[in-house]
Amino acid sequence: MLKSLPSQTSEYLACREQVVAALADLPQGKALSEALIAGRDFVHLIHPDEVAGVSRIQVREGHGPQNLNDESTLDTQFHAYLEAAINPQIRTGFLSDGTKPGSYDDRKLRWSGNGVAGFWSRSQDTFTLEVGPTSYPQCRLDLTRSPLSALKLMMRGLTNYRDPYAYFARGIGVAVVPLTTDGNVYIGKRLNSSEYTGVLNFVAGWATFSPTVQDINFYQDAQGELWEEVNVAMTLNDTNTRFVGMSGNPITGEVDLVFVVQTEMPDRHFRSKQWGEHSCLVPIRSKAEALALLEHGLLPGEQEPCSLMFSSRLGLEYLVQHHW
Repeated sequence: MLKSLPSQTSEYLACREQVVAALADLPQGKALSEALIAGRDFVHLIHPDEVAGVSRIQVREGHGPQNLNDESTLDTQFHAYLEAAINPQIRTGFLSDGTKPGSYDDRKLRWSGNGVAGFWSRSQDTFTLEVGPTSYPQCRLDLTRSPLSALKLMMRGLTNYRDPYAYFARGIGVAVVPLTTDGNVYIGKRLNSSEYTGVLNFVAGWATFSPTVQDINFYQDAQGELWEEVNVAMTLNDTNTRFVGMSGNPITGEVDLVFVVQTEMPDRHFRSKQWGEHSCLVPIRSKAEALALLEHGLLPGEQEPCSLMFSSRLGLEYLVQHHW
């Protein structure tokens, strides 16, 4: 399901034309340009064939976002950015590091590295991702910015750094597509989400920040989300889990690592009750049903189209190619 196109004002069209021209010679610039021109709410930046056989994900220190408020530049290197931009806000109480009882950690991870896609590399079974620090308020700002303002900010990043997302939080999340023992998947409309209420989504959530990058573990994050959202307790490993790539929103810059997981739970587990993160869970049981959702936004038996989360789209596309 494609969201409706942003308002096609002359200013918007002129700004989009500038961004598209600036993207022309960047790696993956074409993919982002096509998404912007078509008004898509997804852009797949790492595809399943590029990470086939990956069973280990490691991270390296990268950079935070550049300063939004004026033309002065920040030292965005991982620890310098923490000290200059994040830790002072924790000391004043504007941000929380999650150490106080009942508080959440406002520190988030961002995909770091100049260009349309952040830095990543693959060596045999190991995938390496570059990450930097950012914060939830910065992520929220990206999610609430108008498409025109986002294009202007992309142009600023392209002009100054050849990076359309240099000034974006570019928060990283994990998305998990759980397969039942009956061979089906269940998807539902997101509840209690100020950003994506009503959008169809599998299991998903923000990645967990740590100032020690060796402690960052996307498989553990995926494992935690499975338990929190659908009460599936399991250890993810190379026998039951497939990392299928990364997908993002072209306007907000946010991205998810996408995992397809073979659970030991039958269909009846997902039908057993209402789950807190979703209004209800609906089964997708065939290639035809998956294609109807991908191409028209239609769930089985429904006539009204729904929006589909970008990372859920990548997971569903993988299943169409490799499962059904």
